[in-house]
Amino acid sequence: MYMKKVFTLFLALAIGFGLKAQCPLTQAVDFTATDVHGTEVHLFDILDGGQYVLIDFFFTTCGPCQQATPKVVESYYLMGCNMHDVFYMEIATGDSDAACLNWVNTYGVEYPTISGQAGGTTICSQYQIGAYPTLIVIAPDRSIVIQDLWPINNAQTVVTALEDLGLQQHDCNTPSYNPQVTITVDQVMETEVTASFTPNEDCASYGYMMATEAEIEEWMGIAGLDLPEYLWNFGMPGSGVISNTFGDLTPNTEYNIYAVPADIDGNLGEVVIEPVTTTPGGGSDIMPDFTATDIEGNTIHLYDILDAGQAVLINFFLTGDPYSEQPMPDMTEAYRLYGCNAHDVFFMEICPNAYDEACQAWADQFGVKYPTISRDGGGNDIAQAIPVGYYPTIMLIRPDHTFANRDIYPPTLDYIIDAMNAEAYEQHDCEDGVNQNDSQYIAVYPNPANDFVTLSGESLGTVRVYNALGQKVDEFEANGSELRINTAGYENGLYVVKAGNTTLQFVVKH
Repeated sequence: MYMKKVFTLFLALAIGFGLKAQCPLTQAVDFTATDVHGTEVHLFDILDGGQYVLIDFFFTTCGPCQQATPKVVESYYLMGCNMHDVFYMEIATGDSDAACLNWVNTYGVEYPTISGQAGGTTICSQYQIGAYPTLIVIAPDRSIVIQDLWPINNAQTVVTALEDLGLQQHDCNTPSYNPQVTITVDQVMETEVTASFTPNEDCASYGYMMATEAEIEEWMGIAGLDLPEYLWNFGMPGSGVISNTFGDLTPNTEYNIYAVPADIDGNLGEVVIEPVTTTPGGGSDIMPDFTATDIEGNTIHLYDILDAGQAVLINFFLTGDPYSEQPMPDMTEAYRLYGCNAHDVFFMEICPNAYDEACQAWADQFGVKYPTISRDGGGNDIAQAIPVGYYPTIMLIRPDHTFANRDIYPPTLDYIIDAMNAEAYEQHDCEDGVNQNDSQYIAVYPNPANDFVTLSGESLGTVRVYNALGQKVDEFEANGSELRINTAGYENGLYVVKAGNTTLQFVVKH
């Protein structure tokens, strides 16, 4: 009767010598190889995806291998055909692609087969395989948890060994799911945190909650459940994309937002944990500084603008929000009434929920000419640092960094003008920053500028730039309706730009 065969290939049809076949390794060695069907197999990629890996080391003229393979193939179907807990493959030593293809067709092997010619011989050597067949199982943490499964009396031998590791049988007709859910922190305040939960297509539902690490450990101990099961049984249920505000929190405290996804069969996925710290209690009279990038790529440094002597009015808004859309005509009108960022007040807007593309569409829709900072440019971080509680919120900050008005409400033109009057900020024509001619005008932005300013308007023609002493420092011939002027080499100070009959001013501050 046949026994497990030794490595020596020319004795393949003889009775084996009964050498010890156990793989001596306890940790997997990574490899990348191409199977007989041309599919690349990368061991660690499979393990990192959460599956166990079963490897059957063999050669095609090995009698015991020929006896064992039909049983391994049968167990492959019982364990879900590589779509669930375990991924099967077989690796040959010495055999060519053609020999392994004949083997695959003979025994109906549907899982990857790596021939000796394609690297199997080297892999067998790396794993120090001394006799064949040798069947090993590798856990997702890359430890070899079965060093040799032998004898393989029937398919159930393999199934039972895998079930002892906590793996389950699956129907091959049942698709494999990888449920995931993403947590996005939208707003952090002293006693409230708002977060959004976005599941992937494999996630049918999920459970979520917010707690300190000490709280979750205590609750899990009382319930006698591990984290995934506790979140599923005691967390708030969710499905689809939702936003939730967690309230009654303690200021200046570290919390975790937890979520566990589940597939359509109720199988739980990996727990997601998003740390967050509530803001300190008590409001500050000082507006926190920030440096951000607007949707045009300009760097906006709040304190640089304030320190140059301008007040700053910021509109915090959300795209897709009708309440944020309502005051926009008044905002753009106020921008023009107060001199288009060239006089007492510098206008900007900040959006925490949308990225550059959506914010550009917003600016185009409402004709916004002042800087717009999206989530890409740091809008969410700024809104959380202040923090902003609801939208829209229009703030007016004095040059000394203090709040003149934390929230101009209702956000109408009349109330914006009232807030400006309370600080004695005067209205100005846009001729120093924007020249209006019927419905057309020429604008210069950003103002103050750092590395560059952009001149925008129809029929710019010849453009000349003068310093505060009246000396010409640059001259350009504009082609089209927009001209970008490099100011990186300009000294800090006031500059005058002339385009045709239009005279504009801008400040350079590096």
